[in-house]
Amino acid sequence: MIGYGNSMFLATHGILARGASGAPVDPDAQAFITAAAITDPTQQAAINTLVVDLKGYSIWTKMKALYPFVGGTSTSTSYNLKNTAQFQISWIGGWTWNNNGVTGNGLNTKADTNLNGTVSLLQNNNSIGFYSRTNNTANAVDCGTNDYTITNFAGTLYYRLNSGSYVNVGTSRSDGFFTATRRASNEQEIYRNGVSLNTNTNTSVVFNNLNIYFGDWNTGAPYPSNRNYAFAFIGDGLTDTEAANFYTAVQAFQTALSRNV
Repeated sequence: MIGYGNSMFLATHGILARGASGAPVDPDAQAFITAAAITDPTQQAAINTLVVDLKGYSIWTKMKALYPFVGGTSTSTSYNLKNTAQFQISWIGGWTWNNNGVTGNGLNTKADTNLNGTVSLLQNNNSIGFYSRTNNTANAVDCGTNDYTITNFAGTLYYRLNSGSYVNVGTSRSDGFFTATRRASNEQEIYRNGVSLNTNTNTSVVFNNLNIYFGDWNTGAPYPSNRNYAFAFIGDGLTDTEAANFYTAVQAFQTALSRNV
């Protein structure tokens, strides 16, 4: 009998493996579990549920990179859940890794996704976001490049998605699940915990030929974050319904790991 430990064989042959509970394990979830060497049953189950939920909400196909930040090591947290062979994070500076995710030191930390917006994203159809467990007023950039950014800087949230100017969102919170999306050349929107905070008509520009970072940006004056991140993503544009469903799936994932905010 082929057991759970041989689930990559099963996945390769189109057969669903089964976890300790006997429930089917999604092949994409299993590929990540294997590559990232996730051995904790709670984390394995949470990853599987997240993948199944994102596929059920038709969000999975829109994603380029998903970083669930599990496993508690620099290697395990670097893998892209969507495709473990692409966009693995290169950690820069003195990050801390544990079961709550990844935390910058506010001094020299950056996370290079190795995903270049010019190469991998559509100018008028894209999204980016993260799950922060920290509420503070640090002068920090949470993700992006200099024209593709979400930042809670000195207690004020700003964003711009390959546009020429920032939008001041008018909220001081830096914790929760932040999702920014562009759906057209003149439409971008940002959400916190699935609820829209702002929609505006700033016109898109061509992406800078730069990799997208988390925990800072990769150009200009550095503003490294000291926040604790438990999830991050980059993908195609999302509707209001998809943004709300995305939060539901990610919050359930964080709750299963006892690190929700």
